[in-house]
Amino acid sequence: MLVLAGLGISDERGLTLEEIDEIKDADEVFLESYTSIWGGNIEKLEKIVGKEIKILKRRDLEENVEEILKLAMHKKVVIFVPGDPMVATTHSYIVLECKKRGIPYKVIHNSSIISAICEIGLHAYKFGAMITIPLKEKIRGSVDSIIEVIRENKKRGLHTLCLLDIDIDNKKFLEIKDAVKFLIESGAIDEMEKIVVVSCLGINKQKIFWKEASYFLDVEIELPAVVVILGNLHFLEREFLDSFTS
Repeated sequence: MLVLAGLGISDERGLTLEEIDEIKDADEVFLESYTSIWGGNIEKLEKIVGKEIKILKRRDLEENVEEILKLAMHKKVVIFVPGDPMVATTHSYIVLECKKRGIPYKVIHNSSIISAICEIGLHAYKFGAMITIPLKEKIRGSVDSIIEVIRENKKRGLHTLCLLDIDIDNKKFLEIKDAVKFLIESGAIDEMEKIVVVSCLGINKQKIFWKEASYFLDVEIELPAVVVILGNLHFLEREFLDSFTS
């Protein structure tokens, strides 16, 4: 069988009791490391679960996913995923393939940025479609669709969660200052527009900023981080955001 197990948004301490129980009789344990930045330590995770953990790269779950599926046909395979397993479309595809091939599977959910972002005081039901701001080399052809999502959300008074693209295999990470620069230059936001930037959410060193967009062009923000473009604010949302400026 195949088990997709979420690690949450913090570190190895986000492991759940259910995951520890499932891994006891696992034959192979992997960590998918390319869809998100994980703040944990693999050696500490191995000590907790008592198993060797192998790192999966992008090609292992995309081009070579067949090998994982073949393994799961006769062994119990556990794949740890930062955040919640079903946020990334890659994992939805794997589950679908398990269904088609009759491979038993289980998904163990955990916290993700999509739910945890509400810690900044914004109401969950007031978020519209989210976007991923791509790395510079991948941005061509995606500008119009990104801007359209932001404009449509603003038109409806909804907030936009902006994720930052990463390429773990090649050690490339989009910085907040480059993401904000893109948003300003593309006309998605004005440089004097107040946005929210959240750094290391769920980790002890988390920081939440509510400032004009121009502020972020010249500062270094620790990753992982996200940008939130605001829609119409409920008075309680505004009061909550004001608490980050005091």
